[in-house]
Amino acid sequence: MVYRVMVFLIAIMFVVPNANAQRRGDSFKPLPQRTVQTDREALRLMRNDKLDLVLPRAMRRNNVDMWIHVSRGGDPLAPYFGSFSGYLIFTDKGDRIERAIFGGSPGAVEKIDVEGSWYLRRAFGNYNYNNTDPNQGFSIPEVYNEITEFVAERDPQTIAVNFSDWLREADGISYSSYLKLAKILGPKYSQRIVSAENVLLAFVVRRTSREVAAQTEVLALARQRGLHNIAKIVPGVTTIGDIGGRLYYSAGTKPQETEKKFPPSVRWISGDPDYVLQRGDFFVGSNIGPEEVGDYMNFDVDTKIHCYILREGETKVPDFIQRVFDKAIAGQWIMKDGMKVGMTAKESLDAMVKRMEDAGYHYTPFIDSHEYLLDGTRDGDEDYRMIQKALAKKGTNYAGFSIDNHNFGILGSLGPSMGPFRTDSWHLTIQENNLFAFEYMVHMNIAERPGYPLAINISNPQVITSLGVEFIQPLNEEIVLIH
Repeated sequence: MVYRVMVFLIAIMFVVPNANAQRRGDSFKPLPQRTVQTDREALRLMRNDKLDLVLPRAMRRNNVDMWIHVSRGGDPLAPYFGSFSGYLIFTDKGDRIERAIFGGSPGAVEKIDVEGSWYLRRAFGNYNYNNTDPNQGFSIPEVYNEITEFVAERDPQTIAVNFSDWLREADGISYSSYLKLAKILGPKYSQRIVSAENVLLAFVVRRTSREVAAQTEVLALARQRGLHNIAKIVPGVTTIGDIGGRLYYSAGTKPQETEKKFPPSVRWISGDPDYVLQRGDFFVGSNIGPEEVGDYMNFDVDTKIHCYILREGETKVPDFIQRVFDKAIAGQWIMKDGMKVGMTAKESLDAMVKRMEDAGYHYTPFIDSHEYLLDGTRDGDEDYRMIQKALAKKGTNYAGFSIDNHNFGILGSLGPSMGPFRTDSWHLTIQENNLFAFEYMVHMNIAERPGYPLAINISNPQVITSLGVEFIQPLNEEIVLIH
């Protein structure tokens, strides 16, 4: 088995600037170097704990007696099962979940109880596909009777299979593979097939302690990488694309100029990767992706670091920017108690909206951050047009907000997500160790740019436990100054 792991960026990992260490009285040594072996061991622990501790509950709470996961490679669940091909079958035996593999290798799944014959494995690999070679030692379709008899012996009342018209991560089986499986099971058991979407959701979303630890490690590494990139910014040379950022405000460029360059844009948040950063720019950087921190169980990064490039004579962020930023980051403390284990995503969203409104903010829910026009292009300005309309003729103390606290980690946003345009997950319940991106937007009018509110996106992945929201990486608390 080949694992791709993170083995670089050690020099900047977990580094705390000396000034901060002295100011806070910290005294410690950075953690020692990571290795391929330590990451491989961590990956194995995560996979085994998911199968040993999470899978039984996921199957039983969804009344699934047997889960047949069919793969021919390129499977969405490869982070958990490894790269395998064949029929991976989990059966609830009452005291334990039996593991069986037919037709291929078990990938990364250990402690296999039942393994199909060599002949079935060769058949799955298309040997003797048309029954033309009697020297192969088996015939088609009789060789698949191994699976038929295995299922009949266990007599499951409910058989979950990896297909879904709603959840793409649960839709890994091909059409031809599904038809073949139905023939193998026969009329009696094929009628007991249900979608595996619910058991897969429960299996993925319920995070183990080691998964939380791994996500924390990736976030720490990505943050240091982001700070490292920001420290190299040269005004007049570095582009916004160089640091994976987005421009919020520029003292040297007018919104109308951007509209002319990128029609019909009305949003003063430049998505132009070629824009050259200059003094007086307020922007967000450090949206580091897996390509920069390695591929570690597919854990992702959605960390944002806000920055300002000082103009000549300036020693701090302009007051009007700091005012909006302070209003934005206050939401982290207002909303955190609106997310608790046991709440549905919709209950949590409603609770957070109420807390923000009680604190004087005005709810301006975004329409859809992933809206596409008929020609296939992304309409990234739709939400900003809504902001402009909602804040029109309002004063500079009027603060609008929208929430997009989406689930996070392996397999993207799969799980309970608290956002006005994520209605498909509103019914899902927040589980213990729920990894999520604490992401929301606050927007306010500024006198320096009439008609173009300053809209700030706050986002840092965190975790929800029985204790509430726990911070596994630094919050957005300050604007990094660039001289």
